[in-house]
Amino acid sequence: MQDKTRFDWAMAFLQVVEQGGFTAAAAQAGLSKTQLSKQVAQLERSLGAQLLYRTTRSLRPTEAGLVYLDYCRRLRATWQESEQALAGLREEVTGRLRITAPTSFGPYFMAEMLMAFRQRYPLVELSLDLDRTPVDLVAQGFDLALRLSRGIDERLVARPLGVLRDWVVASPQLLIGRDYPERPAALAGWPCLVNSHFKEPNRWLFSRDGEPHPVEVQAWFAVNDYMMMRQLALLHAGVTRLPSYLVERDVAEGRLVRLLEGFELPSLPLYLAYPYRQPQPPKLRALVAFIEDWFADPARRTPVRQGKTAGGVIAPPAVTG
Repeated sequence: MQDKTRFDWAMAFLQVVEQGGFTAAAAQAGLSKTQLSKQVAQLERSLGAQLLYRTTRSLRPTEAGLVYLDYCRRLRATWQESEQALAGLREEVTGRLRITAPTSFGPYFMAEMLMAFRQRYPLVELSLDLDRTPVDLVAQGFDLALRLSRGIDERLVARPLGVLRDWVVASPQLLIGRDYPERPAALAGWPCLVNSHFKEPNRWLFSRDGEPHPVEVQAWFAVNDYMMMRQLALLHAGVTRLPSYLVERDVAEGRLVRLLEGFELPSLPLYLAYPYRQPQPPKLRALVAFIEDWFADPARRTPVRQGKTAGGVIAPPAVTG
C-alpha cells in the first residue's frame, strides 16, 4: 500500500474527529460524505482496529482511535513544518535579531564578527545586550545568546563552540625581586586581585595530571569586572586570574607574564543558545550558521578554536540541550 494513500486516510479520520462528524468534515474537504466514510473504513481495515464508535446521533473515537488520533495530529504538524521550512529557504534573510553575551566577552571579538555578518546580510538589524547575568531568552524576547556556563536551560537549543580557560598573570614589574611561583601554593604569600562575582573568589583550584592543587590567595582588592582587574594587573597591583582571551595579547607583547603554565584552572564551556522553534526563521538560521563557521575557522584569531592551542583552549564538549 502506498504511504500517500494511507496518509490521506489518516487525514480524513483526523478531519472527521475534529469536525465532529462526516457531514461537516466532508464539506470542509470538498468530498462527498460517502467518499470520506469509505476512506476511514479503509483505514480501519488496513490497521486492523476500529477507530470510531458510530451511532445515528453521535460519533466518538474508540480507545484505539484516541491513540491513533495523537499520531495523526503529530503527522499533520510535521507535514506543515516541512512545507514551512522549505518555504523559509526561499525567504530573504531580513528582520531584527536580539543577541545577548557576557559583558567581558562581547567587546573583545564580537564587533568584528557581527560586522562581518552585517556585510553578508545587510538587511538584518542587530541588537546586542551585554550583561554579567544570563537573561531569560524566552521571557525577554531574545533570539540568541552566547553563554559561558556548565548548564543550559532545557528550553533552549545549545550548540558548543569551545571551552575557555583562565590564565594567572602578573606584570613584569611586580615580579622584580621575587622568585617565580613553581607551585600554586606559593601564591599564598603574593598580593592578589580576585573577582567578587565568584562564589569563593579567594579559593583558586588548580590541577595537574588529575591531581588538585587548591590555594587560598590573599586578596587586597576584589572587583566584579574583568576589565578593571586587567587594568590593575597592568598597573602592577597584584597577581590575578583572567580569561585567556583578555590577556593573550598582553602576554605576547610582554605587558603581562603568565604564571604556573603547567597547572590548569577549571574550564568554562562556551555555548551558542537559542529558543526552540520550528521552523527557525531564516535570519536566525543564518546567524547560527555564521557564528559556528566563525569559531571553527582556524585562520581567524578568536578566543575559542577547535583543538588545543597556545591559548589554553580545548576542543568543544558534547552537544547538550
